[in-house]
Amino acid sequence: MNTPLFTDDQFARMADEVGQVLREIGYHVAHPRVKEKALQAGCTESTTGRVLFCDAQIADLKVRLEAQYPPSSPRPLINRLHGKWTPATGWGNLTPKVFNYARQMPEGGNAHNLAQLVKFAHSAPYVTGVTLPLSRQDLPPQVEQIESLVLMAKLTDKPLGGLDVTIPEAVPFVARMGEVLGRNPAEFVGSCNCINPPLRLEERTAETMLRRAPLHSMSMITPMPCIGGSSPMDTYGTIIQGVAETVGGLILSAIVDPDCPLLGYIASVQVDMRTGNITSSSPQTVQVDAGVYQLMEKHFGGGTRIGGRTYVSARKPGFAAVFEKLLKTVGYSQLVDESAFAYAGGGTLDNGSMTSPEQLLLDLEVAGGFAALTQAPLIPAEGEIMQRLREGILDLGGNFLAHDHTLTTYRAELWDPQYFQRATRGRTEQQMLDQAHEEVERRIEAYQPASHPENVVRELEKIAVEARATLL
Repeated sequence: MNTPLFTDDQFARMADEVGQVLREIGYHVAHPRVKEKALQAGCTESTTGRVLFCDAQIADLKVRLEAQYPPSSPRPLINRLHGKWTPATGWGNLTPKVFNYARQMPEGGNAHNLAQLVKFAHSAPYVTGVTLPLSRQDLPPQVEQIESLVLMAKLTDKPLGGLDVTIPEAVPFVARMGEVLGRNPAEFVGSCNCINPPLRLEERTAETMLRRAPLHSMSMITPMPCIGGSSPMDTYGTIIQGVAETVGGLILSAIVDPDCPLLGYIASVQVDMRTGNITSSSPQTVQVDAGVYQLMEKHFGGGTRIGGRTYVSARKPGFAAVFEKLLKTVGYSQLVDESAFAYAGGGTLDNGSMTSPEQLLLDLEVAGGFAALTQAPLIPAEGEIMQRLREGILDLGGNFLAHDHTLTTYRAELWDPQYFQRATRGRTEQQMLDQAHEEVERRIEAYQPASHPENVVRELEKIAVEARATLL
């Protein structure tokens, strides 16, 4: 059961205020065609040109979300137990920077850095698939994702994940590439439609929604309010804005494509008034995200998830990033995840704009420790434990280190960290990071050339050539 941020009466008041925002303030829709569709579908236009929604549209959305996301009863704790955890993760987040550990500074994306990251991911057995891990600045943006996919297909035979297309005109080309790779094109082109706070659907996002509509791709409306910057400074006010952005965006999504699945996805940040920087990992950002989730669940049909779980302010790999991710993990556990601990690491830094394979290794280790907390204990055969206790206590004088069972089952339930070692003189943070960097370098050096099948690469290259000729 989640800890509610507000009383039922307060949630009801907040729902009324969300409706008032949508009726009286509405959305700035920067795309003429989408705006026209909205007005034809029952929206009205304010004196300042904003799109206003009506109560019937809000009610219809609630019915639709309830049908798509039927309520489920809380899971009993025992159902969360699992077998011994094996490190495994997909990797990639369209970040424009990578942290160069050797130089101790961020670098922009280019072909060399992308290739190094893909080689690491290919050689690392715990990376099960690769989504584009680095956006490149050495290519025209119109074809950057398309040509990066070709490069990745030439460097690994691991599954390539879909990606959120950043240039609307690239959607049909990326969809075809997904089909060549054996993926569902509707999923491969991504689903994220970011809302520019406060309450603005900008032209490029709207055009992307239109380009995805023939595929009936999921529309994931993602508000990213900045507390104290592009949204009110208080938690309550930013929750109201975030839910209004979610509800309004989902209504517009259903107007653009009546057959698309819908999803809300909240990822807030906050202005640090001391420095002017933003942070995505303060207690207030966690409360805003959780508040949007809870209010959507209570009054608007649900269908909303937490985005930016891996985003932290830290600009270097290390303990500061781990702490920020742990803070978010504990907060979401109590407010969103029914007390489950879902540590989402991913190796991301700098509010999601930078990736670090060294941080990924630390994140995987922390995730492994959390997984060990809910690992199902071994159940011995009936009578076996009494025999071991007799032998250990009566025959060995309480010295279970001398018992054969200790050696044979030592690792069966053990969580054995590689970096956060339990020792009299534990490693320093720098030593742990250096060890992680050595692991990254070792994986890159061990890389053995691999690629997707030749006919697949050839088809991807044909699409890339066509895209370059068309889009440039």
